[in-house]
Amino acid sequence: MAPILCTQPRRFAVVAVAKMVAKSRNSDLDSFQFLLLSKILFKTAGVLLDEMLDKGLNALKYKVIILDEVHERSVESDLVLVCVKQFLMKNNDLRVVLMSATADITRYRDYFKELGRGERVEVVAIPSPDQRTIFQRRVLYLEQVAGLLGVSSDLSAYCPGPSPSSADTEIKPELQNLIHDLILYIHEKEPDIEKSILVFLPTYYSLEQQYHQLEPFFASFEVHILHRSIDTERALAAMKICRSRRKVILATNIAESSVTIPKVAYVIDSCRSLQVFWDPSRKRDAVQLVWVSRSQAEQRRGRTGRTCDGEVYRLVPSAFFNKLEEHEPPSILKLSLRQQVLHICCTESRAINDANALLAKAMDPPDPDVVDDALRMLLSIQALRKSPRGRYEPTFYGRLLASFPLSFDASILVVKFGEMGMLRQGILLGVLMDTLPLPIYHPFGDDSLFLEYVDHYFGGSKTISGGRREMVLMANFCAFQFWQRVFKDKHRLENLKQLLSKEKDKDLKLMFPEIEKEWCDFHNIAQSSFYHVSELYEDTLSSFHLFRPQFISSSDSQPTYYNPYEFDHTCYIECQPSEDKYLHSEDVDNNQPPPEVRKCVSVPFVPPNAFQANAIAENMASIIKEIRTQCTPSESDNGHGAIEPEDYVEYGEAPVCVYFLNGYCNRGGQCTFTHTLQSTRPACKFFASSQGCRNGESCLFSHAMQRRTTSYLPPPQCLPEEDGSSTSPLLDLFPTSSEGCILVFDDSDMHFTSSIANRYPSWRILSTSSSSETLFCDSSLADTRIFWGLNHPYQTIISKAGRENPIPWNEVKCVLWFLNPDSYADTPEKQKTILQNFFEHMVIRLLGDKLYKIRVVLTMNNVEKLARESFFFLGESFPHDSESFGAFQDTLTIQKPMLVSRPISYVFNLHPPSDIQFVWIPPIKNMTSSSSSPITFTLLLLLSLLVALNPNPSLASTGSNINTNDIVTQYSTYVRNACNVTRYNRLCVRTLWPFAIVARNNTSKWARGSVAVTITDTKRMLRLLLKTQRSAVGEREQIALSDCRELFVDSLDNLYKSLAVLRTLNADEFQRQISDLATWLSAALTDDDTCLDGFEETSSRTRTVRMVRRKATKCMRLCSNALALLKKLAFDGL
Repeated sequence: MAPILCTQPRRFAVVAVAKMVAKSRNSDLDSFQFLLLSKILFKTAGVLLDEMLDKGLNALKYKVIILDEVHERSVESDLVLVCVKQFLMKNNDLRVVLMSATADITRYRDYFKELGRGERVEVVAIPSPDQRTIFQRRVLYLEQVAGLLGVSSDLSAYCPGPSPSSADTEIKPELQNLIHDLILYIHEKEPDIEKSILVFLPTYYSLEQQYHQLEPFFASFEVHILHRSIDTERALAAMKICRSRRKVILATNIAESSVTIPKVAYVIDSCRSLQVFWDPSRKRDAVQLVWVSRSQAEQRRGRTGRTCDGEVYRLVPSAFFNKLEEHEPPSILKLSLRQQVLHICCTESRAINDANALLAKAMDPPDPDVVDDALRMLLSIQALRKSPRGRYEPTFYGRLLASFPLSFDASILVVKFGEMGMLRQGILLGVLMDTLPLPIYHPFGDDSLFLEYVDHYFGGSKTISGGRREMVLMANFCAFQFWQRVFKDKHRLENLKQLLSKEKDKDLKLMFPEIEKEWCDFHNIAQSSFYHVSELYEDTLSSFHLFRPQFISSSDSQPTYYNPYEFDHTCYIECQPSEDKYLHSEDVDNNQPPPEVRKCVSVPFVPPNAFQANAIAENMASIIKEIRTQCTPSESDNGHGAIEPEDYVEYGEAPVCVYFLNGYCNRGGQCTFTHTLQSTRPACKFFASSQGCRNGESCLFSHAMQRRTTSYLPPPQCLPEEDGSSTSPLLDLFPTSSEGCILVFDDSDMHFTSSIANRYPSWRILSTSSSSETLFCDSSLADTRIFWGLNHPYQTIISKAGRENPIPWNEVKCVLWFLNPDSYADTPEKQKTILQNFFEHMVIRLLGDKLYKIRVVLTMNNVEKLARESFFFLGESFPHDSESFGAFQDTLTIQKPMLVSRPISYVFNLHPPSDIQFVWIPPIKNMTSSSSSPITFTLLLLLSLLVALNPNPSLASTGSNINTNDIVTQYSTYVRNACNVTRYNRLCVRTLWPFAIVARNNTSKWARGSVAVTITDTKRMLRLLLKTQRSAVGEREQIALSDCRELFVDSLDNLYKSLAVLRTLNADEFQRQISDLATWLSAALTDDDTCLDGFEETSSRTRTVRMVRRKATKCMRLCSNALALLKKLAFDGL
């Protein structure tokens, strides 16, 4: 039976509703698997739209399609409606249900009356569930709120203007104070602490303002944030009932519909919303604050009164509220529709592939001029072409862009990176451009801490053109590579070792997701965001392999996180106070609130020159500039001059003075800029950034971007790969010296082996087959060594224990497998398993026998993702020459135009993990003869992982024969021996204990760890000084605090310089390095001590002063310990 599909407007709503339905049906549901194999499927409207544009009517194989919250008029929602309507005319069996509590039902009923199927469109009221209690909702307006709080009756400070058309939508401080007072008023009058407060605010900044106002009351309130930049897992925490403090939820319109938050008794509605629109002057999407519609306000009112009685406070006068629009305007009327038009033109179903015709049938058709503008723009970049009949048809470039699960600008950026030979880097950047939340954790309300996290991945001496968004984007790029290199490779190696173990450790496999999450927390990154980015990355890369543009052959390379190959990171874990010091045991699932938070203090996590970050950042900046240029009309089109800033010398003309344009240039004739309106304006540096210039046409600077040298045509590389194939790409991979041979896997009838033997010496060919020798006779292969009756891949690569593998692997230089998946399995999942097993067995064989240079060639469809999981990276790919090496029998048929349906040869190179971080797999012959070795290695790796990720060694004791008490004693000896030379011995032991597992008896590592710990505490001290309110201390203390800020900034600078030198110690410059280190650490110690002296002259003993003195004292003592360990290093030497 066909399943039921239910769509929701947002991904957060999909997760929340799917969890609720699963719970009501006593099912278990993972946060990211939306009942894909069950009778009910949950998807966003955007996902359903993509499926319909991709598969046409075949995408609607459902018994019923439920489109929920149809009042939310997003572009995706409107396009789903118009596409479903067109398909309903062709499929009489399809049933569609539209659901909303506030939609204009008459409009929807009339819209679907045109079906002409002889069926009526019914409007059904869903009855309330049977319950004894009917919960009440009371609505209060601004004038009533003012009366409750006893504030001024003059409401203009909170809602300026008599009507929505003239009133300013800005959230002013007076309104924030009113909301804050109202929260405190509700808290005082409501005795039930479990009843929570939901506050609707329009922007991230307004949420942040209210959050800071509530910070002094965190002992009474548990504050949650619902915003699209907040990780889904953290957002879902707002759904839990809090029993020790009152829950306050600060939310944008993400909580407006679809989501039921238990025990929400009070809703405070600012009646404002953030609206996205297309800004033609900036040539990009922009946002503006608008008043909500009455239907939106009703949706917000519906968040309460569900599980208890509720009150709604609308912060506008009642007369003002009645003047609001009944329904919000549809987004389809406000956006450029470039991406939507391209996707419509690329669909194969003729019922919906005419953009002008389809959009004209929308419930609210967009302006035809907007659609024409989008078509002209797509024509100008050669994404579309016009047929002789006047239809708009996609080009190869257009279909390639439309195949990506990315935004329009991000898709163009990915292709341009591919043309530069940096395809994988470009895909990752494009995915990150469209991802929220980003992987690096953004502590809400603490922007300085977030920038510190960013600096750990991309900071220091790195500089790129552009703004903060580019810096954050590159930091997340490095964080993704860091995650792959440092953690995922270790996980992959452990999976391989598990394959060789007779007794599979299921507990270990179950533990790894939790270990990974903990590791991500240590490094301030979100595990769920990484998995989302990985999924989009693989989908985009698969599109490239399906379309195969010309540049794909030059874009195959190993990932940047293997350059340089020696990249290394050692975790130094430090225990820190819990972020929520008011957390109560009643509010956590296991009744054990974490008393501390563990963080890695080995910062920066990514060295300055790792992952080719600087070069990639500069390429990104130049590509973004080029994209902006292509979307901007030439100044020559509107009669203005087109002289570029770099042409001033050539034309002998200075740019116009922007102060003159404003009328307040005070230099007169001495001004070096021109005071004539006809002169060229200087270039706007913000226009070419990813955020664009926010001033649009009113900007005083020029938005013209080298129009004379920019072409609208895509580069010639963005064309399909040529159909021609030759023998040379494959023959070049074969060994040419007297030693070495090639191995052909599982050639059942020797079809491919015979063809290869016609162009390569047969005596240098090894071939395996699962067939019997009696079924084959070919005299041309008399010199070929053929191994019959071997089941691939389980017998050809690694034999069972006790059996000798017949293949002489020491002779093999190149491995070939001409794979027809249908001959191995009948479903895609089973075929995937076969391939995965092949790569896993291959890497075990090659690592065990140290055959790192063997190349693996598969001829089939894209398998790059599965290969990566076993340390194989795509080196090159090319079309299979069927005439020379044999026809390839594959039943796969691809009906879409411009997609590659011919066999492709993929050449994989092994890049094993670094021996700095990993334990190598022993030779295969030793591992297959005894079952004890793999188990021992598994336990050792698990132990090392647990100890490295958890300072408490007792966690690693389960299931191992290793005496963890001896390990603890040994590491305790290491740290105590190191700290014997310090003055503050107990502090040294306590702070440096996590370093014992890696430092052992290495004096330089103990010194480096000590400096790293000191840096962490110094940063905390600086944050405390910056947050300290001037009103909290007296005048003398204010001076002392100001001096301390300057001193600790200098101290931090000296500590950073010391850490950098400690990481690059060498024997030739050791004495000079030690001298520099002693100078810098002594200066840091003096700065800390001077800060403490500043408070000796004050008589104040306020709580703030005591806290500052205590923190400064700890920093001074840590610095003293670091200096003592440095002196020990100078004595011991390297």
